Amino acid sequence: MGNALLTGARPGLARLSAALLAALWIAELVRIVRPSGALSLAAETALAAFIALALLRASAHIRLLFVVVVGISAILAWRDHVPAALAHGFDRAQIFAAFLPSVLFLRATAESSPRLEQLRGGLRALDPAAARNWTLYGAHALGSVLNVGAMSIVAPAVARDASAAQRVELASSSARGVGTAVMWSPFFVAIGFTSQLVPGVAIWQVMAVGAGLALIGLALSHGLFTPSLGAAAFGSSMAQLRPLVAPISIVIAAVVAASAALHLTGLEAVAIMVPLCCVAYLAHLGADAARDAARRTLASFGRLADELLIVAGATILAAVVAALPSARAIGADLTPGLISGFALMAVLVAALVALGLAGLHPMIGAGILLPAIAAGPFDICHAVLVATAVFAWGLSSSISMWTLPIVAASVSFNVPVRELMSRRSLAFGLLYGVAGVLYLGAVNAFCAAP
Repeated sequence: MGNALLTGARPGLARLSAALLAALWIAELVRIVRPSGALSLAAETALAAFIALALLRASAHIRLLFVVVVGISAILAWRDHVPAALAHGFDRAQIFAAFLPSVLFLRATAESSPRLEQLRGGLRALDPAAARNWTLYGAHALGSVLNVGAMSIVAPAVARDASAAQRVELASSSARGVGTAVMWSPFFVAIGFTSQLVPGVAIWQVMAVGAGLALIGLALSHGLFTPSLGAAAFGSSMAQLRPLVAPISIVIAAVVAASAALHLTGLEAVAIMVPLCCVAYLAHLGADAARDAARRTLASFGRLADELLIVAGATILAAVVAALPSARAIGADLTPGLISGFALMAVLVAALVALGLAGLHPMIGAGILLPAIAAGPFDICHAVLVATAVFAWGLSSSISMWTLPIVAASVSFNVPVRELMSRRSLAFGLLYGVAGVLYLGAVNAFCAAP
């Protein structure tokens, strides 16, 4: 998360953006706990200013995508006389100004932890298949809290003496590990964004369904990429992940407990609980670690532009689509007679993955389709509907060369991105898509049973 090139290109704007985002983060955290009209207005103004700066600093294709998406949203809102939907979408996007900085703070805290050195120990004894297995599960475990930042930690540990062919295998494993973590982790934007589109869905429900999807993906990866790995070698590579178990479990449990006990959305729970966990851990590590984490966090704020533009644009589009009378009419009257239930879930996954392979971020497709589906009687449990969109998002992240996990794997392991697009990776995507849809269909049938 965050493009490192953005810091060096315009350092003055990067520092100003970082300071603005830090102030916005604090304002949003306070607003979650104690809502205030004046504070909300100040946060909206700060977010608008940050987006204006982001448009000057972001990647060219992200700038174009944001302008196109917001432009289409404005045209639709004007045509159907729902201009208030634009403001509603912008208001809903504000929570990401708390969520994304909290996740970046978590990454900086993890990078300051001595546990990472423990994680790197003992890997030289692993054979190539065990190293790929460790990379898969290491990227999955670290990625569940650090997103694609996990790859910058995993790659130096296993790829130091690897050949070019081995680095390709390891990079592919890391992308699959992060992609399967998308299915259930509340620290990715995927669950937070899609659950915002379907109100009333509890984060633990989506995580529970997504955990099954992640297990399917990990099992398929084992069968396709490390079939010769025996039980002893599997256990040996997994044992190297022991330092991660306790901290990851504590943070995830805190987020889920806060969401359930305090009736917070998934985004709000992450935004509030992650900084509290980080501050407590840094207090334990001492002042030097706290200063290092603060420096890393502020630096990462200066690299954030693309992600917040995508999130804001997609959220505005989703709010407009949900408010369109024509979309509500389609959701309520027309489409259920043509396709619904299991067939609709299969089409939704296929459409979002196909759009992702073509270069359109799954967030945009989900923002268009989910509000219309959630508004109509499509015989899909809302938690399963959100999990279906998250599954398509994660699957696209595992196999599409346009997605951040694939690009990050390419950079971290120093391999050309085109070499990650192999026949086996596409076969994995196809099998995973079929198995995942069948699983979601079974969960939906159980959910709908009296």
